[in-house]
Amino acid sequence: MSPLSGVSEDEIAARVLDELRTSVELRKISDVPVGVFLSGGIDSSTNAALFSEGESSPVKTFSIGYEGEYASYKNEFHYARQMAELVGAEYHERKLTLDDLFDFLPEMVRLQDEPIADPVCIPVYYVSKLARDNGVIVCQVGEGSDELFWGYPSWKTMLQLQRYDDLPVPRLLKRAAASAAVSAGGGGRREVEFLRRAGAGQPVFWGGAESFMEWQKQRLLSPRLRGELHGLTSWDALAPIRARFDEKAWEHSNLNWMSYIDLNLRLPELLLMRVDKMSMGVSLEARVPFLDHKFVELAMSIPEKTKTKDGTLKHILKKAVRGVIPDELIDRPKQGFGVPIHEWFLDRLGSETRRTLDEFCRDTDLLDRDEVLAIVDQKRAVESWYLLNLALWHKEYIA
Repeated sequence: MSPLSGVSEDEIAARVLDELRTSVELRKISDVPVGVFLSGGIDSSTNAALFSEGESSPVKTFSIGYEGEYASYKNEFHYARQMAELVGAEYHERKLTLDDLFDFLPEMVRLQDEPIADPVCIPVYYVSKLARDNGVIVCQVGEGSDELFWGYPSWKTMLQLQRYDDLPVPRLLKRAAASAAVSAGGGGRREVEFLRRAGAGQPVFWGGAESFMEWQKQRLLSPRLRGELHGLTSWDALAPIRARFDEKAWEHSNLNWMSYIDLNLRLPELLLMRVDKMSMGVSLEARVPFLDHKFVELAMSIPEKTKTKDGTLKHILKKAVRGVIPDELIDRPKQGFGVPIHEWFLDRLGSETRRTLDEFCRDTDLLDRDEVLAIVDQKRAVESWYLLNLALWHKEYIA
């Protein structure tokens, strides 16, 4: 598809909605019952609305949340119920507890088959089970939209950082600034890592699945691995992707690079992996309307300035679906599919994590025990979860 430079915003929005409507329609085709995962966000609400068009019977929707309210994750049932009522859906929901996590943990490790390490595997499994228990064999999900339409708040920050980096400052000065920051004791800060990348002529954004900075990885590795992997960084894996982008991209914009690398890495290796493995764990097929190849072609042909107009995340998608779903759902702050991992970690998940990681470090020669336990003891819940997944996977599949 040719780039949409010079095409009016109204026409682009109309094309986006038209192509998405076609994509949803195609993914309704099935000889078994089909439903929709519904969080109450823009993507799932649009799926539910477009799915319901022309249907003689109510669409079945499935929503997941948590028992009680947590500071790190607010339940979105209110918005999901609102959308379900609007389209006349048959609405189903389930609230999860910490017990559900512990009940599912052994099965989660088995189903993941690799250390995916995303806590969202838990709600994805349970919402899939909710759908299967209610007679649905296929469900439409919303993955892909954020990567195509600038949907992540963190991307806004990274895009701004990259624009600062693109200012005409000699690379030698950038390297000197990074060295000075390290000498001043700032070597452990993300900003210093970004300065280091700038000085090396690398992009600031290395993908949305970056769990640890390079300096953290060096400290986490055991002395043996540190020696064996000396001189290597994650950039060695990303450089070939960047080379393909530089060679083939029609628009060498920063946002285009961000979308390109996550379509190559985070989306297939994390987001689609988790939804596929967790849903298939209960014999449910997940379908992804936002990743129809024609729709992706269209989305990737939209210029950066159109996607990022007025600094509004998902600007052009919001314009496309306004009138299809309520303004309240379009204009509310993005939350994302989350897990109250911080609060659960302060409960018994933390002590279980410490015990497992201590055992893992004693039995293997992969990670530095002191560094690992420091992360746990400092209550860095999300990073601890990543390491716990590695330890549980190793125990299940390697040990």
